[in-house]
Amino acid sequence: MRTERVREHQHYLVSVAAAPPRAPPALHRGRPRHSGSCPDCFASLVQPVDVNVSDWNSTLEPEWESRGGLALRLGLRLVTGLPEAEAQALLRARRARNGAPFASVEDAAIRADVGRRALEALAAANAFVATGSLRRRAVWDAAVAASGPQQLPLFAVARDTAAAAMAASAPLMDEPEAALPRQGEGEEVVDDYRATGLRLARHPMAILRPALDRLGLGDTRQLGSLWPDARICLPGVVLLRQRPGTSKGVVFLTVEDEFGTGNLVVFAAIAERDRPALLGAHLLVAEGRVERVTEHVEVPINHLVVGCLIDRSDLLDRLSQRSGEASGRSAPSAGPTRSGGRSWEPEAQVASEP
Repeated sequence: MRTERVREHQHYLVSVAAAPPRAPPALHRGRPRHSGSCPDCFASLVQPVDVNVSDWNSTLEPEWESRGGLALRLGLRLVTGLPEAEAQALLRARRARNGAPFASVEDAAIRADVGRRALEALAAANAFVATGSLRRRAVWDAAVAASGPQQLPLFAVARDTAAAAMAASAPLMDEPEAALPRQGEGEEVVDDYRATGLRLARHPMAILRPALDRLGLGDTRQLGSLWPDARICLPGVVLLRQRPGTSKGVVFLTVEDEFGTGNLVVFAAIAERDRPALLGAHLLVAEGRVERVTEHVEVPINHLVVGCLIDRSDLLDRLSQRSGEASGRSAPSAGPTRSGGRSWEPEAQVASEP
């Protein structure tokens, strides 16, 4: 019975992965929370996009570490900026040699005859790791491969000949390998979200947590542990915004941190006042009161009735800075501000439904 439920969960993940834009957050939440020791957790490992393994759609593949014996392999369709036609060309090139893997970025460029846009999109998604090229090296190699001699008209004419293949694989001159700096964790987070919309490693909010703690902000665990009507300042990456709002102008949002998700209820007056933050923020800080529904439900429903929204997307921007400010090695240079630019203090009153 449990095996059947595990397989149902795994097939559900496949369907979720095939339905952007909700796919990335749902997949990210599934990995850490279903990998615990709870017997009711259906652990399904999620494997990253790989130019040598991934299909266009996400698929299930054998994985002995998974409780169901399967893992979810993310598909090429999740790579931002990768045209489907060029992805299919890569798949055909793989199948043409009985699934022989690509040995390098250049090998993929030659065998699949794909352009610079596709190569750079795959490199940005870190899809060439199996070839021995991490993201920065792969991006460098993609630029080189896309401007190599095989792109010249002479080689285009004779592309299918053995002589052209040999000439295309030979550099015009020997060059020393470029010494590229290693990516920091914050930079990897930013690049992962830009390239595929999700990150399978440490959540960005976990990296930001020291800075958030210094600002006195809470986390989603407290929504379930605080007493009803308790006040909290909750930061989180925005996952979903209800558009349009209800007939009374109420807007519902879902935010996420490294511990889980939080549901926000924003009444019309707050939505109008903090509209720029409501619509444009990638990382929100919501100040409000905890509301819990326990009657006539099997599981308590917790949400935050919002009194103030603050756009702190600047904290996410700092992840890409090499100074490491956002990872907690130094304090944030500026405090939270409202969408209007004024310094923020908790609201004395929380809006209630008219």
